[in-house]
Amino acid sequence: MNTSDLILLLPALIGFVVLLALWTRRPAQATSEAEVPRNAIVVDGSNVMHWGGEASSMVLSRVLRSLESKGYTPIVFFDASAGYQLSDRYLNEKHLSNAIGIPEAHVCVVDKGVIADQSILAFAADHGLRVVSNDQYRDWRVQFPHLDRKGSVLRGTFQHGAVVWRHKLDLAGG
Repeated sequence: MNTSDLILLLPALIGFVVLLALWTRRPAQATSEAEVPRNAIVVDGSNVMHWGGEASSMVLSRVLRSLESKGYTPIVFFDASAGYQLSDRYLNEKHLSNAIGIPEAHVCVVDKGVIADQSILAFAADHGLRVVSNDQYRDWRVQFPHLDRKGSVLRGTFQHGAVVWRHKLDLAGG
């Protein structure tokens, strides 16, 4: 192999290394171990913001206030594209935390190309937390068997200006 052959292979090698780094990277974490409250609950923000139809930070905020009124501390995960759905531009954790009224440390926007579902479910599994979402997570049930437990995913909707839960919502997990 001569120098010109190596030069032709260099872009492919660099591309492979970058893809390998992205593929093996651990999903983003919303908070550090010390910051996960005992009463935390994981919220699929990209899903919940659609509970009233169109993407809405107001709907998501109302769901978060409902959770807080029941004693939960929401930790909200978003797809990288969430900001574009809410305001036609990228929004980072700081922007989204201001829009929905929770601390920035409790908001995680996953990187572009990262599947938010995996980050949501891994965080919930790692910390023994319930998830708020209408997503069925069918593609993830083998990797995250805790999803088969009754009440592991709380579902709801937003109708006539109110949050309507499909499950009894209490800290006991029922």
